[in-house]
Amino acid sequence: MPKLDHLVNDPYSGEELSLSKLAAIYGIAAGTVYSRYMSGKRGMDLITKPKRGSLTIGEQERQRREDLSRCIDLAKGTALARPLKHIADASKMLGGSQ
Repeated sequence: MPKLDHLVNDPYSGEELSLSKLAAIYGIAAGTVYSRYMSGKRGMDLITKPKRGSLTIGEQERQRREDLSRCIDLAKGTALARPLKHIADASKMLGGSQ
């Protein structure tokens, strides 16, 4: 269980409250407020609920393509992406066709 007794100021009233009390007041899971706090968020960022579906379809598609491209670039560096190159290099060392 995360330690929720960190004291923060309520962004609206300025009152000093624990994270768990702040979460209860705004109807947010205490763990969510705690993880936001630990990631460096303060003030309104602790209690603001994210907007869902606010991206246009075009923006969602662009973001999906960027994510896919990033995943492909990461996969290129994995061990499974290299064996064929190593096999080709090994056949050259053994006198195979070049």
